[in-house]
Amino acid sequence: MSQTDIPAGNPAVPGIYYDLAVPVFSFGGAALAILTWTSGISIDLRFTAAGCVIASFVLAYLAWIRPKKDIVALTTPIYAIIFFAVPLDDAVATIVLELLYAVSLSILLVRLKYRFGAPAATHEEGTLSGPLGEYIEKTQPACAGLPPAAAHRAAVVFLRYAAGEYGDVQLEAREGILLLDGSGNAPAFKTAFEILAEQAAITEKSLPRPEWYRQFTSADEALLARPLPPEKKNDDGYDAGFDAALDNALLLLFAAAWNASEADRGHLRTAEVFAARVIGG
Repeated sequence: MSQTDIPAGNPAVPGIYYDLAVPVFSFGGAALAILTWTSGISIDLRFTAAGCVIASFVLAYLAWIRPKKDIVALTTPIYAIIFFAVPLDDAVATIVLELLYAVSLSILLVRLKYRFGAPAATHEEGTLSGPLGEYIEKTQPACAGLPPAAAHRAAVVFLRYAAGEYGDVQLEAREGILLLDGSGNAPAFKTAFEILAEQAAITEKSLPRPEWYRQFTSADEALLARPLPPEKKNDDGYDAGFDAALDNALLLLFAAAWNASEADRGHLRTAEVFAARVIGG
């Protein structure tokens, strides 16, 4: 993609700080406990144990922002509170516990980094990643001249379908078709509205797949996320064209809304996972 999916600046720096915070807080608290104890200073060791608690929350955050979740790292704050909420009678035992816990957190940090991958990439406002982002960018020129009201209606139709509100999809799709009339844009957008209206009605009423249904033509293929199936049905009677028409219609309306109705992008973000699943097949 020509636009980056990662915010400007050096994204590795905050990550390094978070990684370093785990051993710094945990071992730092233990070191402070040792220093006060050897110096004969009377202090509640729960204050020094706070370093382990803070480090646990940092580790849990690092686990949370990864695509694959490490349940062990996520639950470390719970154990930190259990271990250190009530101080042990023996100061030496408390210090040893802090040191052992700091070592455990460091081991879990290494495990997290090597077994659970990198943190999920953040997006700049207005960008999408992966195949969905590439498709959005490809369709941007065709969406540039769409009427804003029609693009907004495309967002509404996509979101209604993603939410399973098939009755509303039919009404909103018909409104979108009216808003497109006379706009001079590619007829593929009108076809997308028609496909969604038709298939929403079929799904809402649990009707069988019809023999004839609305679909895109070869003239629309340049705007579609998926190629048109070369054959309508296979030997088992499965009609790939019906599913391809729905997927292409959903993705084309998502692209229309994203590219031509910037105000709807926040709403479309809530259905980004659904769109990515559609384009991923």
